[in-house]
Amino acid sequence: MIKNIERQLPNHPIAVVGTDCYYPGANTSKKLWENILSRRRQFRRFPDIRLPMSEYYDPDPKAPDKTYGSQAAFIDGFEFDWIKRRVPKKAYETTDIVHWLSLEVAIKALENANYNRHNVPTKRTGVILGNTLTGEQVRAQSIRLRWPYVRKALRAAAKTNNLATSTTEELITTMEKYYKSVFASINEDTLAGNLSNTIAGRICNFFDFDGGGYVVDGACSSSLIAINTACTKLANGDLDMALAGGVDISLDTFELIGFAKVGALSPSAMKVYDRRANGFIPGEGCGFVTLKRLEDARQAGDYVYGIIQGWGISSDGKGGITAPSSVGQSKALGRAYEKASYNIHQLDFVEGHGTGTPVGDRIELEGISRAISIEGEVPPRSVGVTSFKSLVGHTKAAAGIGGFIKALIAVNQRVIPPTAGCQELNAVFETTAKSLYPVLSGEIRPVTDVLRAGVSAMGFGGINSHVTLESGDPPAENLHPSIDTRALLVSHQETELFIFSGDSLENLIDKIEHWQSIVVDISLAEMADLAVQLTSEIKFSEGIRAAVVADTPQNLVDKLTKLQQILQDTPPAGGEVFTALNQDIWVSNNATNCRVGFLFPGQGSQRLNATRVLIERYDWAREFLQQADHWLTEMGFSSISNHLTHILEKAENPEQLNDWKQQMTSAEIASPIICFCSLLWQRYLDRLGIKPNVVAGHSLGELTAFQSASAFDDRTLLCLAAIRGKAMLSQDETPGGMVSLACDYHQAQELLKKVPGYLVIANINSPEQTVVSGDLSSVQQVIVKAQQQNIQTRQLQVSNAFHSTKMSAAATFLKEQAQLPETLKTPSIPLFSSMDGQPIKAGINLKEHFAKQVVSAVDFISLVESVSNECDLLIEVGSGRVLSGLVNATIDPKNLTCFPIESQAGCDRDLNTVLANFYVRSGSINWDALYENRLIRPFVTPSDQNFIENQCEKPFEVNKAELVTRISPKHAPESEPDFVAALTEYFDKRGTFLADIIQVDLETLPTLPSISMSNLESHE
Repeated sequence: MIKNIERQLPNHPIAVVGTDCYYPGANTSKKLWENILSRRRQFRRFPDIRLPMSEYYDPDPKAPDKTYGSQAAFIDGFEFDWIKRRVPKKAYETTDIVHWLSLEVAIKALENANYNRHNVPTKRTGVILGNTLTGEQVRAQSIRLRWPYVRKALRAAAKTNNLATSTTEELITTMEKYYKSVFASINEDTLAGNLSNTIAGRICNFFDFDGGGYVVDGACSSSLIAINTACTKLANGDLDMALAGGVDISLDTFELIGFAKVGALSPSAMKVYDRRANGFIPGEGCGFVTLKRLEDARQAGDYVYGIIQGWGISSDGKGGITAPSSVGQSKALGRAYEKASYNIHQLDFVEGHGTGTPVGDRIELEGISRAISIEGEVPPRSVGVTSFKSLVGHTKAAAGIGGFIKALIAVNQRVIPPTAGCQELNAVFETTAKSLYPVLSGEIRPVTDVLRAGVSAMGFGGINSHVTLESGDPPAENLHPSIDTRALLVSHQETELFIFSGDSLENLIDKIEHWQSIVVDISLAEMADLAVQLTSEIKFSEGIRAAVVADTPQNLVDKLTKLQQILQDTPPAGGEVFTALNQDIWVSNNATNCRVGFLFPGQGSQRLNATRVLIERYDWAREFLQQADHWLTEMGFSSISNHLTHILEKAENPEQLNDWKQQMTSAEIASPIICFCSLLWQRYLDRLGIKPNVVAGHSLGELTAFQSASAFDDRTLLCLAAIRGKAMLSQDETPGGMVSLACDYHQAQELLKKVPGYLVIANINSPEQTVVSGDLSSVQQVIVKAQQQNIQTRQLQVSNAFHSTKMSAAATFLKEQAQLPETLKTPSIPLFSSMDGQPIKAGINLKEHFAKQVVSAVDFISLVESVSNECDLLIEVGSGRVLSGLVNATIDPKNLTCFPIESQAGCDRDLNTVLANFYVRSGSINWDALYENRLIRPFVTPSDQNFIENQCEKPFEVNKAELVTRISPKHAPESEPDFVAALTEYFDKRGTFLADIIQVDLETLPTLPSISMSNLESHE
């Protein structure tokens, strides 16, 4: 029961009337929303202009002054137009870029609310901003002022090494020029331009606001505390309008190495709310929202994106200052919902803190669950949780506002947004946080619904904040994505296909080397963009082809290195295809063997959500599914769509998931599902330009093969499959069973001779697998005999002894009920029988053929041998990978390989593998159809992108010719005649000297207290 408690309603609900942001991969709210829906992860290796990993990276977490984390998410393309904004150049140059980023985003957040510098109300309008540490420029700039210390260290080093005094002084003079060359001179604007609080003051100054402007620092909860504070001031009447948000662009050594030393960084990938969570990847960004009291917004006729109904702050109290507390965190939630007009149980999702640290994720989920349970029990998996950080990393002071904007757009657009990188669910979802579930797929709600969300941000030191909001006006058109939301939710892929071509081996090697140097610096999100770019550079006339399937930039670099070795050391001869099967690499040399065979799977291949990606991505696929449902229900059978579109993560428990699977086991339901999935994949392959030269199927799959060869249409196939499934339920008086034996046909026959009763070979699947059907008692005896001979067995969960005379009643029923043409016309493509592997000729009686099929054995070995003579590539068209395994156990993969198209629901690696094999065999693929309805951005090489630059990584701005003339040859030691040249070269290369000096300087800053890994994880 939900506890009835008296609620403290806020004085005023708060309306969000404007928003804007700048995060990695998104310089607008619309782009951010598109990235969220499509789960575009922005992580990449640190650019050298920000922090060169060659100097700061070490995989050993204990390496002094190094980081083991080499990735982050970076803003790209930000340029502040100081002329347009009428900012003096001198002030612009000496001010940390964090000020200008904040000002620009604040301006756009007001513009989004239909305000500008001229019409915005200035009285009682304030700015509250979350920030810690200003930006990194202030720390870099401070190095200039520490030159006397560096000079002192240099003199001491010179003296220790007996360097002549005159040479030392010349060196000091020269080094000072180099050292200071990248830093702006200190002037009257420097102090204000590098303070944190003046960020808010600068915005107030720009707009002439008089309501107050200041920065709040609550570490990683800073920007959500800013929203809390702004809401309180609006509700109290202290402000009439507020700009609230946060900014953080600190990705320098101070934070990165600091976090590395407490083990908070992930060495690989962020896995938020995943049992494999191992830390976070840092990021940067900025966001603002424009807030008003709801009644004022309505009176002014403002568009309302969303309504903040409650907000709360708590601290963890007594205990370790860095140790997370689920009790403390739950208090922030409780205080927010005390103000709200709805119960916490009415939430649709929580945008969580979600840092991907083992302890932090667990404590947070337990805290949310605790807050929910205080008000009574709820069904399992009632409230979704999702994490903004899974896409852009931990943006620290800007994390709360980023999560808030994500939740704001979600409730506005009526979509529960997905999280990324969670594949193996955290154990607490099954134990102490059963009321929650991670949002993996996303969910679209009707536009008339009111969606409610909570947003959490937890800060270093135990400061917790939470805000809850709900939908306002109808969905904003300016936030509608450029691609249909339904398609975007399945746009993400774990792998991508990368293709190359050349007119010679040497030419292809050159291209591989070119792209290898680029790939190392791209982001995860740009993998898809690069894949599309490569398709545009392919020339069909170029006969040397290569294809690679990869899942990360580093994985792609490694595979391109291997590909290069193959091309150099063991290139394929003319007309051949080289396959590095376990490495996802394929190369061909003017190959023309592109005959394709389709194999259609049979009973037992049904999978929950098979083909779901196609159904969600394409209108034509959804229309076909609706048509299939109509055909089946028209004939009195069950619809199939509900079995293919589950939100699996919302299953209340493993038992419910098993129930969903069990519902698909009935042959009457499973049969049309299996055939529909094969039909849908066949249609998609046809759109991609892949058409079969030969078709066949295993048992039930043979029905689809007949349709593929134009024996009958889609409707006839699906209804025939349902009738066949119903027929399989027909029983003799004594039901039978089936067992799969891990042996060949001859061994199975010998076993059958030793067992009394009715037993027959049902499936000759491969040299390693034979299936037996017969009396249930006899099947049990076969299992015992087989185990005595160390033959592995698996009893099949079937209702009867398929492919035996025990199916005679089913054969009769099928013959009577099937609605089929009387005879087979000439097949449009070669068609082979699963009963004997022979070609099926025109003129056969179709009803008699399919009736005979259910009582006859399947000779799949003969079928594979026949089909293999007709094709160069076999594709298992449908769900599962059973046939691929059987084929590859029957025929040497070097001669012919069968590939599944969807071994598991949503497994994109399978399709990419099929396409790679087809492409290198000179297949022509419709690339536009492949990437249709996926979010693809124009590919820009990292060297052409505009990342924020750290002054310490800028090229020295020194006139070297002038410096050389200042060093007289007479000062150079006689034993070192090339002293001047060597010194010049030294400063050109810079070495690690400057980095060492920077580290010495940073040691003068206040040090962090000793922190343990377990204590840090929840907050950072």
